[in-house]
Amino acid sequence: MIPDDTPDTGPGFLVLLSDPFVAEDVARSISESAPEARVLCAQTPEAALLMVLAEGSVSVALLQMPPDDVPQSPLGRLLREKGTRIALAGDAAEEAGEACPYEVLQRPFNSSQLMQVLKRARPA
Repeated sequence: MIPDDTPDTGPGFLVLLSDPFVAEDVARSISESAPEARVLCAQTPEAALLMVLAEGSVSVALLQMPPDDVPQSPLGRLLREKGTRIALAGDAAEEAGEACPYEVLQRPFNSSQLMQVLKRARPA
């Protein structure tokens, strides 16, 4: 199950996607594949930042943001400090292709593909 290194306290996953319906489906898929892990969902980087600050560490984050924005954003910096593994979703990440320094969730995807990408996620 992912993540193997989920701390006993705090959530295992952070899902930051702008579409609430897609985020709900992704969270449901994660919960079905890793029922012991908690999943946090946010629609904005600011909301995600507040969640991580309130909850503690997150083992794996799926973020909808351009690859270049991750290390520059307050959320990206906090996730880096916490050692969170990151995968990206969305147009900018898909367009970056092989040049993207993070795992990318390519659309369309199914639950199995989602979990494989999260398993391969890399530290920030």
